[in-house]
Amino acid sequence: MQRAIVKFLKHALIGALGLAALAYAGTGAAFAADPALPPNPSVAGQRPTGKQATGVPLRPDEPRAAKAYDMLETYCARCHQSGRLERPLASGGLANILAIDELARDPVLVKPGLPDASRLYDVLETRHAPLDVFTGGPVTAEPQPEDIESIRGWIKDLPSSAQRCSPREPVRPEDMDKMMRDAQRLERDQGGDVRFISLANLYNSCATPAEMSAYTEALNKLMNSLSSAAEPVKLTPLNAEGTVFSFRMADFGWDAGRWAQIERAYPPTLVHHVTADVLRIAKTKVVIVNGDWLAAAAGEAPLYYELLGIPEKLADLARLNGVDIEQSIKTAAARRIAVKTSAVTRGNRLIERHPGARGGLWLVYDFATSAGDQDIFEHPQGPKSALFGQTPFKPDEIRALYVLPNGFFAFAVYDAAGNRIDRVLPGIEKPYAGVEADAVEPTTKAGVRCFACHSDGLVEAKDDFKTAADATAPPSPSRARALRLFGTDSENTLLLIGSRDRYHLAVKSVGIGPEARIRGEELVTGLAGRYREGADFETALAQTDMKRDAFLNELTDARGAAAPLARRLLHGVLSRSELERLFSLLKGIDEPSAAVAKAGGFLHDTKSDIGLSMWLDKPRPVPGDLVTVKVEADNDCYLTVISVDAAGVATVLFPNDFEPDNLLSAAKPVSIPPAEAPFQLRYKSEGSETLLARCSTSATPPIGIEHDFEHQRFTALGNWENFIEDTLVTEWELRVSPEKAERARFARSGALKRRRDRGERIEPLRPDVPTDKPLRDGRAVLVLGPG
Repeated sequence: MQRAIVKFLKHALIGALGLAALAYAGTGAAFAADPALPPNPSVAGQRPTGKQATGVPLRPDEPRAAKAYDMLETYCARCHQSGRLERPLASGGLANILAIDELARDPVLVKPGLPDASRLYDVLETRHAPLDVFTGGPVTAEPQPEDIESIRGWIKDLPSSAQRCSPREPVRPEDMDKMMRDAQRLERDQGGDVRFISLANLYNSCATPAEMSAYTEALNKLMNSLSSAAEPVKLTPLNAEGTVFSFRMADFGWDAGRWAQIERAYPPTLVHHVTADVLRIAKTKVVIVNGDWLAAAAGEAPLYYELLGIPEKLADLARLNGVDIEQSIKTAAARRIAVKTSAVTRGNRLIERHPGARGGLWLVYDFATSAGDQDIFEHPQGPKSALFGQTPFKPDEIRALYVLPNGFFAFAVYDAAGNRIDRVLPGIEKPYAGVEADAVEPTTKAGVRCFACHSDGLVEAKDDFKTAADATAPPSPSRARALRLFGTDSENTLLLIGSRDRYHLAVKSVGIGPEARIRGEELVTGLAGRYREGADFETALAQTDMKRDAFLNELTDARGAAAPLARRLLHGVLSRSELERLFSLLKGIDEPSAAVAKAGGFLHDTKSDIGLSMWLDKPRPVPGDLVTVKVEADNDCYLTVISVDAAGVATVLFPNDFEPDNLLSAAKPVSIPPAEAPFQLRYKSEGSETLLARCSTSATPPIGIEHDFEHQRFTALGNWENFIEDTLVTEWELRVSPEKAERARFARSGALKRRRDRGERIEPLRPDVPTDKPLRDGRAVLVLGPG
């Protein structure tokens, strides 16, 4: 009997108040959740079962991998593992750090067998992460030297086959042409209304079947989140691998004008070569776009706003949803939730639901503080007027969420005056840890970041206002009057259940599992991340319509500004912005498209590292060739270049006895060796050699390196593994014990004085490079030879 009554009450409330739901007091999305996000599964496209239901990958059995897992779980999972996060969202676009097998396959994070060339190891070895520990936390909470060594050992033992693609035929341009032509033919007279989305670049760069399935779900979610149609619509796959999809624009409520907006934003460097007959039927120059780009660009304001037609004024958005905001508040039709302490914003927050069309309109009032007229507990009236002589509360911005006709959600951000803005205003959200707190602009834009928080629909928040009011005896007239806008916890929960049910029905109808993730992230967020991340040669090749040999020759023959980028791509990884720049130069386009998204990574939207590049003068040297190493930085800094040969023996190439001055000027490449130098570098025929460059604003040489050009023209470091182990321990001890660090400085000063007294030549220490803010050392790696 009790269950039947609860069911009846649920439906009665939904019928009276609509199908919108509870909101949240936010993560970094345009509208977000304070309490907790729903658990995320670990592997793209797979459904969690058993112990994986929490979304946390299981600990591997292999000893080295298990040791690496333990280290990452202890020090990194709280910021980079869905299901273990201490913050609402993962930091820096890395949300599945405990998926050891996935990490091993990621060429941007890991280079099997070469930890020094692996970003994952680098951020630990150079104390770049975890940010909250290395930038103010207790030193005892840092990873110990043996912890960092466990990651080094795991990567060093990884075989090259860890990133080998299973045998498959790549999807070629002619294959895509045939699929598009057949799809247009099937539509007969409606062929001009058909457009296409490609995932071929991800398939060709070794995506697994599970990943391709997750990418497909992400595209279906993205397109339905940009739709004005009455019902959800599923994209049509044109082959079994799911590499090309077709759709009719009319099915999503689009016309040619909407597609023209996408065409204008699409980077010319990514335009596919399509046969004339396909373009003629479509009546457009761009008939197909890459799906990862679409998620990154169309899933983010301003293009996100344009495709959805979101009004520039909040009042117009309210009218679009059948809502009169002021009247709804005056008549107490609105429902509010007050959150005293937000997980994301600096001040308290007010969540407000207005009944209306398709479930009404949800608003979240954001405040930079919780003081004065921004304290919603002392000033609950507003936002435009107040009763009883009270000053109305004054928000800094307003986030909006509403339900599309097909049951998916749309998001927007407005300033306090009700004008639409692309991103959250500065000073509203809590800063990230470490240098991310110095970001010039907040990174939260309407669109994908909203999807990230609302991966399971609307997220529950608990109201604090009624509790605070109940503690007041008697409540002030202002609070008493405001109480009628605040529902009970049970009412809020029932509203939430109703909204989730409708959203789950919508996503399920187009084949989207609510729990599906891409690398631990929400689907659209994860697909957009694939576009923003860096690229090695294989990933870059997959984004062209070229065959391997042709692309290799193009990179080899690159000249001018393209040459350094081409050389670096041949030997390492380029960021997204660098790759777009290279593509632009190779195609003869002066500047990349303005629509290019910024690169992802551990840190973003703030300059925190010195940008350092290193390449060879010869793109594809053969054994016996004389080569020159080129190094360039975007900031004045002191450069050190170390060579580790095939036997693991390390030598400092730069500075040296012939070039003791290692101050590198910004944007002025240095050559090693310079012209007419008394030494040469010859490309070896056996083994592999690793070149490691580090550039610092500090004039002090890296720990463990003491130059003595009186006795050594090139500083010998000995066995590289032993050197790394010793320096990790030394640095740790110096950080733990300031007294020991002072004794070390005193001992070094004494040793230099004794050498001077003996008449030895000692290079004077130069002054540190002045900067506006601390910059972490720049790092670059080149791997030469068959390894």
